Amino acid sequence: MSGGSVRGIAHIGVLKALNEYGIRPVAIAGTSAGSLVGAGVAAGKSWQELADMAHKIFWPSMLNGRYLERFCSIYLPASFGELQLPFAAVATTLPGKKPVTLTTGRLASAINASCAVRARRPVYRDGEKLKDGGISCVLPSLACRELGADFIIASDVWELSALLRGVGLNHTHPRAHRAYPRHFIHAVSNSDLLIQTDVPFGGYWPGSAAVERLIAAGEAATHKALARLQ
Repeated sequence: MSGGSVRGIAHIGVLKALNEYGIRPVAIAGTSAGSLVGAGVAAGKSWQELADMAHKIFWPSMLNGRYLERFCSIYLPASFGELQLPFAAVATTLPGKKPVTLTTGRLASAINASCAVRARRPVYRDGEKLKDGGISCVLPSLACRELGADFIIASDVWELSALLRGVGLNHTHPRAHRAYPRHFIHAVSNSDLLIQTDVPFGGYWPGSAAVERLIAAGEAATHKALARLQ
């Protein structure tokens, strides 16, 4: 599950559609907003429970690390060890800007680190200085592979990739390497099924209607991707 700020709510629609096809994950990896939704999936929450969580979020406040950790402590298990599925949250180390896969310890601090966008202070965890995972690995396909998955379904809700697709420049374009970061191209090439959600402008406004639009967009993108696969 990729990063994407509030667009990450669309991951819930992806999960909903996959469930309708009888597809269940054996492992989850998430970056930034994807780490928050992914942790909920790994905790055994249904898409309906995740949607209820999303309705309780006033999303700009999730940019605050303390608020985010409090939210996690209310709705998610305290540690990775309490999850029902293998799960990885991807963050970025500083100053090297290398991806780091977090799979043990306190869950809230790992999600906080994965979501620590550039404008926020870094998160210190296990002696490492960490920032938003999207800096170095916005789509954590390889992290999911490392957890033992042999078929990777990548849910991409990243704003940059959506904008580039909107002007006709997708990841297969001859000039894609000039527009997309290398880590994104590498992640896509290591995915077996790529689901890319186009988020409506109305999905950015805080409120229940926006949550429903985001979930519906993720669901529609998943049905479209699975139809191509079939």
